[in-house]
Amino acid sequence: MTYLEFLIIFVCLPLLVSLCAKKLLTKANKTERIPIALMAFVALVYTTPWDNYLIMRGVWTYPTGGVVGVLGYVPIEEYFFMVLQATLAGVLWTSWVPHSQYTKLRFSYTGLFMALLVGLAGALSLMHTAGTYIGLILVWACPPLALQWGLGYHALIKSFKTWAPLWISLSVYLSMADYYAISEGIWSITPETRTGWGIGHLPVEEILFFTLTNLFVLQGMCLWRAWRRDAS
Repeated sequence: MTYLEFLIIFVCLPLLVSLCAKKLLTKANKTERIPIALMAFVALVYTTPWDNYLIMRGVWTYPTGGVVGVLGYVPIEEYFFMVLQATLAGVLWTSWVPHSQYTKLRFSYTGLFMALLVGLAGALSLMHTAGTYIGLILVWACPPLALQWGLGYHALIKSFKTWAPLWISLSVYLSMADYYAISEGIWSITPETRTGWGIGHLPVEEILFFTLTNLFVLQGMCLWRAWRRDAS
């Protein structure tokens, strides 16, 4: 299976099903398109340099002939993956996460401190070769977590029960799809750059990656809704 075929089956088809289900089960809300598009745009812009660096460092590798083409160091399909994953998470959020009473957005030293601890853990991991991948993930995750937790920690904690099931389910699904991709050789993780912990062919770093990327999008959607309520 090529990367393009994987993308169509495991991401595009679920997205189409989600869009159809949303149209049938919920009323269309044009304002919800804005945060979804914003999350997808931010995911592409913020992740692109990081992806290029990881592949340049040899953390991720792709077989010759398994991708349509490369832009920079990154397969073209990877750019679509960034946008489509964020869009899928956003569409599912608007369809299944109920409206809840959000607290007003306000600065939180606790949230900021927790995000800085994530970044510190990443920096310490980078001191070891086997911690390269997990360290790069945690350092990369620190800025968006600092922004989201620093500004919306209280709102996110209060609404957590409403979106946690979606977060867990989507992260498990994408981790399972990733397990299949690695097993089939669609992409691979260089053994020297990872801790060696994982489930079968699936490194713990990949589970962490999808857990965090889904977290960014779902938290972003929650904070958008909280901000809209504050503005109104």
